[in-house]
Amino acid sequence: MALILEVKAGPSAGRKIPLPEGRALLVGRATDRAQFAVPHDNQMSGVHFAVECGPNGCHLIDKKSTNGTYLNGAKIEEEMLLAHGDEIKSGQTIFLVRIVPDKPLPDAPATSQAIAQPSSAERREMPGISPPQVRPMAPPSSRPALQAPPDQQPAVSSKGLPSRGTEPPPRPGQTPALMIGGWAFHKIPEGWKIQEGIGIQRVVKDAFPASIVAIEEPLGPGLTLQHYVDAHTKMFREYLPDPKINLAVPPVIRGSVETVALEIQYSPKEGPSIFFRRDYARCGTILGVLTLTTLEKDLPSIRPIYDSVLTAISFSHKEQA
Repeated sequence: MALILEVKAGPSAGRKIPLPEGRALLVGRATDRAQFAVPHDNQMSGVHFAVECGPNGCHLIDKKSTNGTYLNGAKIEEEMLLAHGDEIKSGQTIFLVRIVPDKPLPDAPATSQAIAQPSSAERREMPGISPPQVRPMAPPSSRPALQAPPDQQPAVSSKGLPSRGTEPPPRPGQTPALMIGGWAFHKIPEGWKIQEGIGIQRVVKDAFPASIVAIEEPLGPGLTLQHYVDAHTKMFREYLPDPKINLAVPPVIRGSVETVALEIQYSPKEGPSIFFRRDYARCGTILGVLTLTTLEKDLPSIRPIYDSVLTAISFSHKEQA
């Protein structure tokens, strides 16, 4: 798994930093210590944060910075797992995260200083998706249960299920407003902007912007949608502080043959509570994931907007011969 950091705002806006799998990158103000230096950002520490990419994901690590490192508006304590579309803020600089699975990238900028790698005891590994055995796939009409201990089973939430018929279906041949892989966005809400190759984001000033990010990837041999959701649930429990995870009523997504929905809420030690909604859609052996990220306090106003996007979206994929 590789990564591209794009400077979205700040003194170095427009710069892109590729990070191949198996490499790490130090970011900070000091030109003699950071691999990617932002010397004109006087609110950034000499070495502010590091990003490490490996086969189990890309991790953001705060390097004891003075002003802190923020992921999607929430200050991180030590280390967090990165996802496609995340935003990292350090000092006055904002980075956009683009995850590029299984795609070779050019080497990151060279430096004379070796990157400090955390010890095996300090580095937390993201749980793998490989299951002990293959379970039969749940029919689309049934509600799959996450395979977690009874005291950790997520509750089922009926909130957020779009009302069928609230949005007219797209006309045959109608050009989508945005395409990301097999995802076709037929509705862009007013006050939201398109982020090509990523999704859409709410346009706000001096506030945390809600976003809807779309990705797709192939299911590995012998894996089902349920395995994928099980692994994500385990990952959330390991990496997020005391998360509340609900298995929501899955939506009807045109083109898919199976869907699952999760709703996750967690409260960082500093900053407001964060809410995620993840809708998983399977089409053949291709899996699509649609992720809503917003502040929990903004959810009452954001949920109807997300529902309107969800009822007008489709996910499909042509199997290669």
